[in-house]
Amino acid sequence: MMSVDAEQPATRQRVIAALSQIVGLPLTEVGRSADMRTFQFGTLGPGGRGSVGDFALHVQCPWRIERSDGIVTGRSDLWEPVNDGAPFDENWDYEKYPNLQDARVKQWLADYESLFVVTSVEADEFGGAAISFTHGFLLRLFPAGARGEDWRLFQPKTGAPHFVVTGGVVELVN
Repeated sequence: MMSVDAEQPATRQRVIAALSQIVGLPLTEVGRSADMRTFQFGTLGPGGRGSVGDFALHVQCPWRIERSDGIVTGRSDLWEPVNDGAPFDENWDYEKYPNLQDARVKQWLADYESLFVVTSVEADEFGGAAISFTHGFLLRLFPAGARGEDWRLFQPKTGAPHFVVTGGVVELVN
C-alpha cells in the first residue's frame, strides 16, 4: 500500500482546488488528438496547432458526458463506427472513418445555441472528477489504472506548471 504524505492535502481536495479555476468559464472548444479528448475553457486565442483557451483539459482516461436522461458520449465511442450497420473489421480506423464519439460531440455542441458554462466541480480520492455544466450536463473523468497519465489541466498561454493526474495520483509538471 502506498504511503500518504501527511503534509500534502488529500487528492480529492487538490483536484477540486485545481478544477475550481474553471468554474464560471465557458467551454469554448472540444477537440481530439489521436485518442486524447481536449476541452478548452475561457477566451480562445491562437496557440500551437489551433486555438487554445485560458485553460485546457486533456483527458486520456475513461470519461463520459452525461445528463439525467443518459450518456451523450464517452471514450469507448471512439472505437465505434457512426452507423450501427457499418462494416466493422480489423482494418477499421477511427482516424480514417467517422466514429461515434466525434459525431456525438459535434451534435452535442450543435444542439445548444448558448455556451456551456462550468457551474461546479467534484472529485474523488483517486483523481476522478465531475465537471458540471449549464443545461444539466456533466463531464466525468475516471482514472482506471495504476500507471500512465489520466488527465491534465493547464494554462496554455503561460509557463505555469500543469496539474496532472497519473495513476490516480496528483503531480505538478513543468
